[in-house]
Amino acid sequence: MGQAIADAYRNNPRLEAQRAQLRATDEQVIQAASPYRLNAGVVAQLDYASQQQRNIFGDFATLKSRSLNASIGASQIISNGGRTAAQVSAAEATVLAGREQLRQAENEILLEVVDSYVSVRRDQEIVRIQERSVQSYERWVEQAVARERGGDLTRTDIAQAQAQLEIVRTQLASGRARLQQGRARFASVVGRDPGVLDPEPALPGMPLSLDYAYRVAETESPILWQAILSERAAGAQVARERAERNPVLSVSANAGVGSPVSYATRDFGRLFSGQATLSVPLLTAGVVDSRVRAAIAIRQQQQFLVEATRRDINVQVQSAWNRSLTARDQLIAGESGVRAAEQAIIGVRRGFQEGFRSNFEVLDSEQRLLNAQVIVATARYDRYAGQAVLLAFLGRLEAAAIDQAVAVYDAEENLQRRRSRQFGPFQVVLKPIDQIQVPSSRIRPAPDVAAAPNPTIAPAATPAPEGPLGTSFPVGSTRPVTLPASGLTPPAAWTAPVNDAVPPVQQPAVTR
Repeated sequence: MGQAIADAYRNNPRLEAQRAQLRATDEQVIQAASPYRLNAGVVAQLDYASQQQRNIFGDFATLKSRSLNASIGASQIISNGGRTAAQVSAAEATVLAGREQLRQAENEILLEVVDSYVSVRRDQEIVRIQERSVQSYERWVEQAVARERGGDLTRTDIAQAQAQLEIVRTQLASGRARLQQGRARFASVVGRDPGVLDPEPALPGMPLSLDYAYRVAETESPILWQAILSERAAGAQVARERAERNPVLSVSANAGVGSPVSYATRDFGRLFSGQATLSVPLLTAGVVDSRVRAAIAIRQQQQFLVEATRRDINVQVQSAWNRSLTARDQLIAGESGVRAAEQAIIGVRRGFQEGFRSNFEVLDSEQRLLNAQVIVATARYDRYAGQAVLLAFLGRLEAAAIDQAVAVYDAEENLQRRRSRQFGPFQVVLKPIDQIQVPSSRIRPAPDVAAAPNPTIAPAATPAPEGPLGTSFPVGSTRPVTLPASGLTPPAAWTAPVNDAVPPVQQPAVTR
């Protein structure tokens, strides 16, 4: 299993796609911090103009002008009112959420590896059980035919044995198809055929109790941390929108050479210009306030989603925990059932040979043994798969935790490398100045729904449906819904009443 996990961790295309998605998300931090960095560029301009104009003598004269300029310009935002710092915080929270999403994808894919691994072993065991059962029934049919010739059994006994044999053969065919399907699933997620699979080892990181599992999920679940970090990004976005009310100070400068009258380089003269711009928003037509309120509502939404995610995770953790315990009890009962069925079939066969048991009892005992063995194989799979599901929701089904020999993908290295390649000589000074101006991201609580003093179900105005089953469907008898031209209030009835006077749609005649 360790080799299967290592192969999937290295070669699975969905996991590679999620890593590429994270690298794309890393660029949001670079883009958000761009106002801290210097903008510079070279501009070259060549102008030519020709115009005819009547002179004082009444004749047309052609006026021509030529100019050539080349300059280098630079601009830098000195104070951005906290916009950039808030935007960087939102981008960093988004990147952290993306890393948790990568962790979730890793846990989900490795869960598929583990599940496909143990399901292939389960199906192989079930196929072996069914093959032995088919061989046993074939021998029993042969014995029944031989004993029927001797007068000990009837054609009915042979028919019973043959019917049971064909049933088991059908089950064997389904089991073989299911095994090949599981092998294909294994190859899809791991990247190679399963081959010979060793017994599955115990999974590390299992919690000792359900309460401890809840605490682990609270601190380690990648799904929950995605929701928490998304809420953090929404809070930074609130500060970003509020920062739109703050002034912006920027400076720019240009230096170069140029000739306003010709293209000759001997006419070049030096050009210099500088500019400082202070922009103070006074009236924004209500757009900024509206964006702030929208950002606040989105953060309130994310806060509720955090709690919803926490509840969902706890449900999944409890379900996986109970699945493993239920499978344990089924496994114990199944193993006891196999031992009892093996003892029972020995006694039934001996009794049949001595004439105390019927052919039907022998067949029934064979089927009980087959069912008990299948229950054991299925319960063994369910117990192990339940543990893997539990670890996946806890965030502990990771390559590094399962197999220490796996080289772990560094999710932080890409962003660190990209940041180190950015040129910003003034960023060290401008970043703390901008961070001081970041507005608060605190928001008021979402409005609560008033508690109902005496909640009851409204009395039913109509009885429950009665009568025969519906056999008709109103195809083509409903008009299209006409939405209101303006306003936010929908019409009282979304479906227009059926007008029997509307002629049906005429189907075109088909010429054969």
